[in-house]
Amino acid sequence: MSEQIPETYWDPERGRFNSHAFFDTIHHTHICDYSGDQSCDLMLVECRDGRWYIEDNWGGDAQGAKGVFNPYDQSSYPTFFDSMEAAERRAAEVISGITGCDIQQLLSDEDS
Repeated sequence: MSEQIPETYWDPERGRFNSHAFFDTIHHTHICDYSGDQSCDLMLVECRDGRWYIEDNWGGDAQGAKGVFNPYDQSSYPTFFDSMEAAERRAAEVISGITGCDIQQLLSDEDS
């Protein structure tokens, strides 16, 4: 049985889930590459309970990549990571696979 966000968190006016309310998020940061013809902008989202997930904030940048939550897709559900570093590394892999950029250029100084 797959997990899903309750329909009460679906915002029909915006056509997306209010995942930040459902997962009680407290912080997010963007990781992106706009250097070439193909771009990708993802968010690393921190939940109050310490979990992290990757969100395709625009709904199409990650092109359905595994482990990336798309709030515009009612069947999407986040993959949770135990740390920002783990989420950041996976997001960098996804972005690199889409744009062709070097993963190391995307990681924060602590992760490089």
